[in-house]
Amino acid sequence: MADTLKEKAASARAVIEDNVAKGREKASDAAKAAKAKASSAANRAKQQAEKAATSTKAGAKKAAAKTTEGVDKNPLAAIAGGLAIGAIVAALIPRTARENSLVGNVGSKVRSTAAKAAKNATATAKEQLDSLGVNADAAKDQLRDLVSKISEAASSAGSAAADTIRKK
Repeated sequence: MADTLKEKAASARAVIEDNVAKGREKASDAAKAAKAKASSAANRAKQQAEKAATSTKAGAKKAAAKTTEGVDKNPLAAIAGGLAIGAIVAALIPRTARENSLVGNVGSKVRSTAAKAAKNATATAKEQLDSLGVNADAAKDQLRDLVSKISEAASSAGSAAADTIRKK
């Protein structure tokens, strides 16, 4: 009976050792497969990030070229647009108590003179644009097109970055 018990224990031990070896092999295979999948996913993410960067650079270059072309074709529209944007920014910046105490009436006069100059510059630019056959609608369309393309480039860059982050 002792021999039978020893034989059963030895047999059970052999079965257990065999099962442990098989388990180690399966775990090793699973780890290798997971490592390969992770490496493949990292490579795909890298390639997609590179494509997104290339696409964004191309979009930015195209937008810059369009902007340059637009400014070259309509320099007065660009000047008028710049003046208008400057006037809007200046109007949005509030006057401070320190500004009022330091410059007082001089600041008001400068601001008033600058506003008149901006109005005159805008009117002159508009007259010249009209004489060249360029109207406000055409300038607005070009500006909308430019803003749209810049927005599209920024959106592409943001999406590519988000996709890359999600995949990691």
